[in-house]
Amino acid sequence: MFDVRTEIAIAAVLSAVTGASLLYVLRDYPVQLAPSIRRWTAGVLLQAPAWSLYSLQNIAPLWLTTVGAGTLLAWAMANHCQGVRLFVGRPLGPLRFWGPVAVAALVELVFGFLAPDGRLNVVLFSSIFVVQAIWASVALFRPSPLRDRSHLLTGAMFTTLAVVMTMRIVYEALRHGSLPSLVADSPMQVLVFALSAAASSAASLGFVLMCNDRLNRELEWYATIDALTGINNRRTLGEQAAFAIAAAHRLRRPLCLLLVDADHFKRVNDVYGHAAGDEALQMIAAALQSTLRGGDLLGRLGGEEFVVVLPDAEETAGRATAERLRLAVENIEFALQHRRIELRVSIGLAVIDDNDDFNELLRRADQAMYAAKRAGRNRVCGPSDLTQGPVVVTANFGEPADRERRPL
Repeated sequence: MFDVRTEIAIAAVLSAVTGASLLYVLRDYPVQLAPSIRRWTAGVLLQAPAWSLYSLQNIAPLWLTTVGAGTLLAWAMANHCQGVRLFVGRPLGPLRFWGPVAVAALVELVFGFLAPDGRLNVVLFSSIFVVQAIWASVALFRPSPLRDRSHLLTGAMFTTLAVVMTMRIVYEALRHGSLPSLVADSPMQVLVFALSAAASSAASLGFVLMCNDRLNRELEWYATIDALTGINNRRTLGEQAAFAIAAAHRLRRPLCLLLVDADHFKRVNDVYGHAAGDEALQMIAAALQSTLRGGDLLGRLGGEEFVVVLPDAEETAGRATAERLRLAVENIEFALQHRRIELRVSIGLAVIDDNDDFNELLRRADQAMYAAKRAGRNRVCGPSDLTQGPVVVTANFGEPADRERRPL
């Protein structure tokens, strides 16, 4: 009921249409995805002339419809495999990329043109496809935090191709006689070329969904993470802190909030430039993050200010953590223009009380942090310090302490 030559022609048309659609749709995707997109699109576009040449079996010259078509098809499959492996960060080396293409060309040259043998041609050529499909499937099914359902869909297409090609190998190896032509009708031929006509478009749909999932993941990351330091941004910090504070109230557990502010940070920007200031902020954030426990929250409030939320921590424990954070920043090795730049922070501490929310805790931590600034910077100040009377004002780094609080 099915004509193999017609199926191959349909596969050629679908490949051309799908390739043109991918060129149009994926051209504006992020540059990080460009290498894998180019490979995948090249694979789809190469299939169109490959299938067109196959459909001309017994019409066009034999060397063109066997060696040319087979080489193009193996090259297309190599690009598909490389596209998904680039996408997951596990690209093929030159040997594994070009090796199957060269072997396919040799198989078609020998058993398709010089010494035609339909059985050996089909068995060996299909074996090359099985290997390439397995390489792609393994990369897509590999467990990873970045693996989405679209990876599984695309991997399923490659797995299906590998299974059908394996069935073809067994079928052709055991059947009586051999195919008189690659476009000869048989149940296995119908199955293989029908799958080929549909698989490229289905796998391309899966690949586009993979790109969309990656793009959505990155957009979600940028919406929740501070792009400069890689820690929580202010909005995410507020949401997570509110959840932790509500849990502390509900369970009647202690909680501390620390407001960390870099000392004399404007001097770094003015003297060394904003690029140096950005690097300093990144190093401070990394030092803070590496010092905290797994359940602690860290975020950038804005500018050179950071907030730390310590669940299940009373003032004593919170002060001890704050001191570790202060020392971690103080020990940062930061040098520019062959000159070491000292990084210091002042930390204000607030302890949760009845009915406190994030804003109230932040307000009290801000008062404590400003008291630490007035006391000379590079120190920790908490509620017990504020209740002991006026804080003695000293000066560090050759400058008087700030007398007026900067607006948040």
